[in-house]
Amino acid sequence: MKQYTAQSFWVSKKKGIIKNETVKTTLDKDEILIKTSYTGISYGTEKIVFDSEVPSNQYNFMRAPHQMGEFNSSVKYGYLNVGKIMEGPKNMLNKSVYTMYPHQSVYVIKKTLATLIPDNIPIKRALLTANMETAINAIWDSQPTIGDKTYVIGAGIVGILMAYVLSKTFGIDVIIIDKDSKKKALCKSLGIKFKKDLHCIDNPNIIYECSGNINVLNELANKSALETKIFILSWYGKQQSKLKMGENCFSRRLELIFSQVGNITSAQSKKWNNLTRRALALNLLNDDKLDILIDKKEILLKDLPLFFKKGNPKGLCKVVRY
Repeated sequence: MKQYTAQSFWVSKKKGIIKNETVKTTLDKDEILIKTSYTGISYGTEKIVFDSEVPSNQYNFMRAPHQMGEFNSSVKYGYLNVGKIMEGPKNMLNKSVYTMYPHQSVYVIKKTLATLIPDNIPIKRALLTANMETAINAIWDSQPTIGDKTYVIGAGIVGILMAYVLSKTFGIDVIIIDKDSKKKALCKSLGIKFKKDLHCIDNPNIIYECSGNINVLNELANKSALETKIFILSWYGKQQSKLKMGENCFSRRLELIFSQVGNITSAQSKKWNNLTRRALALNLLNDDKLDILIDKKEILLKDLPLFFKKGNPKGLCKVVRY
């Protein structure tokens, strides 16, 4: 039986390791073999995994679709992968696909779990798919409408895509807020209004918390109006909030809602599933301006252990080249 030797990235208690793995090439009828072109780093989530900060009661729920190993032990994790089909049905050979596979150079997956990348979407831009899915899910959860004043906290990839989708929705006013003034030019290039502090929040209908900073919640409650909805897209890991629920949360009848991308709201679940939503997200990436979110300075798979040890101050989608 022909075999490939693949390289993959594993983490264990704040250390990264590159391992060699044997990949079979005698495929079942429903399988394809993919050679990875690029993976992307979903930094906020992957840093929590790298730092062993996943709460133990969330191990099963927060598993990535093709994760191997266990959180806070030795684990292969990740979900932004684009590559080419090297073996499988003839009509699929050499097609570029997006999958939710971890950082690995070659792998086998069921063909139904690979989404073809449309010809008009560059494969690197397709690495934004999962983050666009998060924005889509938050739109479905929050149901903004004409005349709404919305604010997005945090100009990371998720925050910018959230603001981008809102800005494309007719009649909705959106401002993104981030203390890093360097993000202003990036947001301006996408037609998104930018402010650097929370003082600009005025009579909001909806606030989307995308900063990853759990300490901002009390400030958002203080800036909210009657019946403001605060949607949380951040994953805080083991962080704990001391939210003053007896103050403005109570008197202003605030709604605090967690929008988690792993599940689709019941209002949309009859028409959409995770795979059809993924295809929708890919199609919504048909805008050349979004390439500004892709970090032009690529790294190699062997660089990942040092990358996570040092951290990622830029906040763009970091690309791993294979």
